[in-house]
Amino acid sequence: MTLELSHTVKQHLLNSIQNMKAVKRCIENEKEALQNRKIEQIQVLTLEKEKLLKLIAADIEERRQLLADQDLELDDSGMDVLINSFPEKIATSLAQGWQQLISLHNSIQHLNQTNGMIVNRGLQQVDAMLSILQYSTEARTARTYNAKGRSIAKSSRNLGEA
Repeated sequence: MTLELSHTVKQHLLNSIQNMKAVKRCIENEKEALQNRKIEQIQVLTLEKEKLLKLIAADIEERRQLLADQDLELDDSGMDVLINSFPEKIATSLAQGWQQLISLHNSIQHLNQTNGMIVNRGLQQVDAMLSILQYSTEARTARTYNAKGRSIAKSSRNLGEA
């Protein structure tokens, strides 16, 4: 492979890593905003994240084009083949960048799942509060039955316990 191509791959990896780090920071900030229920900050971060994800999508498309130009598979294995086609010193450096990008991706996935759990927990809390506000005591107790179809639970919860 040519030295020019190795520089192109290196620059691509550096740009991709920079963009992934920006996404990671955004998602970390989003986590804090979700935990503290800062709605305005969440809205701003959502817009920022959308812009950053467009950059990530462009990075992926650029990487696919790099691989397609070399007649390689358009996946991780194709990237591995491309990197390993360079001389050992260059390949080692590029492999480190590639592994850093993969590690960032995995870290971002984990953070995003955590944020999803925070959102779901908040929704469950809101649903529980709405349930308490919308149903009378009789309606809440009537939802639990034994095998014979008789109500078995008495609700003693009131609005003060919600």
